[in-house]
Amino acid sequence: MAERKIRSRTVVYIISALLLITGFFIWRNYKYKLVNNKLDSLVSGKSKGLYQLSYQHLVIDEALGDLSAEQVEMLPDSQVFRSLSEQKKLPETIFYIHIPRLSISGVKTPKALLNKEISAHIIRIQDARIEIRSESHGPKKHSNFKDILASEQYRQLIGQLKSIHADSVVLENASLILSEARSKNVTCRVTGLTVRFAGLAIDSTNQNDSSRMLFTDDQAIHFKQLILPQKNKQSEIRITDLDYNSKTGLLHTNQIRVIPYLSETAFAKANHFAKDRLNITVGSMDFIHIDRQALLRQKIVADSLILDDGNFYIFRDKSVPHDSLDRTNDFPQQVLMRLSTPVYIGKIVLRNSYIEYKEKNDQSDSSGKVAFYKVQCRITHVTNIKDSIRIHNQMQLLFKSSFLNKTAFKADIRFRLNDPMGRFQLDAELADIKANELNTLLRPMALAELDKGEIQSLQYHFDATNVHGKGKLILKYSDLKVKLLKKDDDKNKYKTKFLPSLAAGVLLKKSNPQNGKTRVGEVDFDRDIHRSIFNFMWKSLFSGIKQVAL
Repeated sequence: MAERKIRSRTVVYIISALLLITGFFIWRNYKYKLVNNKLDSLVSGKSKGLYQLSYQHLVIDEALGDLSAEQVEMLPDSQVFRSLSEQKKLPETIFYIHIPRLSISGVKTPKALLNKEISAHIIRIQDARIEIRSESHGPKKHSNFKDILASEQYRQLIGQLKSIHADSVVLENASLILSEARSKNVTCRVTGLTVRFAGLAIDSTNQNDSSRMLFTDDQAIHFKQLILPQKNKQSEIRITDLDYNSKTGLLHTNQIRVIPYLSETAFAKANHFAKDRLNITVGSMDFIHIDRQALLRQKIVADSLILDDGNFYIFRDKSVPHDSLDRTNDFPQQVLMRLSTPVYIGKIVLRNSYIEYKEKNDQSDSSGKVAFYKVQCRITHVTNIKDSIRIHNQMQLLFKSSFLNKTAFKADIRFRLNDPMGRFQLDAELADIKANELNTLLRPMALAELDKGEIQSLQYHFDATNVHGKGKLILKYSDLKVKLLKKDDDKNKYKTKFLPSLAAGVLLKKSNPQNGKTRVGEVDFDRDIHRSIFNFMWKSLFSGIKQVAL
């Protein structure tokens, strides 16, 4: 669903930067009891001079142990930034943080004074605006949580303090922007971000505690909307109302959308080669029982992923030239194995959905649709983790739907995981349908029309690698009659080609079985390595249909 994700390290940096500001406020003001002194020099020193900190209306109630400040900002110093940039010593990420209101309650001052420990009841950060700009310095080395927390990042966070503890930390209604410094492209935009941590503990003991993530053992995260503009600038991914709770291991979103910016015609013109234009809406998504310890190790492990009420619209203009990319190793299980993030999801379920593939034919200059209604789909054992594959090396996809909203269609695809040849098996079945109900597909996509007849059933078995497949097809039908067509551009209608239609009628076998014998299509098919697995399945199936019907 999303092409780009927020890396766990970025989340650590966000929380670290906010807590760094909070920690300095408490430490500076309770140790020295100086209300009016600026904290610029402290932050500047800890960040090697890069950041300057400013604030307004600092208020301390020592009796209650409360502290508040307004208009808190941590921004890069322009001169230092320029100098570090010239020396190519800028860090990977640069922060621009503005906090309209920061408050801390229940601060225990004796510990801060005597033991260099900060302990508070609630740290609350309201309406923060955070921008993180990525500075490119060649290939990035991606670390996990343990690497980050054991590094200088942890020491910079707490500075001279031995520890920072809080019963809860609340970041309310924040906005977050991730951008690329050089191109100024926004790669992620989050609004309405609320984060609640319980039992915050930042110290030398807890930094290596494998049961804690982001310095706590209890996190709840919510945002109203996340927008991920895509690199091609032709679409965006938009996620609405996401909720995550570490205690329950549940993640829920109300809606996920892939939104194209261009119309079908404009999209085809904007690309040099034929591409699929995606317009997708998923009504809700639920991750069930996410493994928090796996997240710490930058793995995605969950019992299940449930997608409801999906609408998938895929469009391709065949009048645009096809690219010549080699897709030999681009089957779904092979793409899964190449993911940099280890993944194990017990099952992925798609319910109550609609899938439409629309293709514009370059000869008919018209579009035909293949549509699947009432889709129920289940994919089991989705993993690229080798230990899991050694136990069970097959990922299975079960697909059930109403084809064209007229008849039942089901498919069972079994993918061999971690197989260099990309082996898979396909079994597909189509129930009975009147022949003329296929004409909405055949007219624009094949310039043909079935006058009458009935398809009783279709059964197809196919064993394949990423370059070749063999299979068997049984198609039972009766009284078929086909006409070949041509497009009348003046009237924008289809006309019968008389002589080719006569030839087609002679060549087409009217029924199967015929004279007590059932013809079987023996498929032996070489894949076009420049096209997708779905093209491979369809073209091989069609080769079997031709054997039976012609």
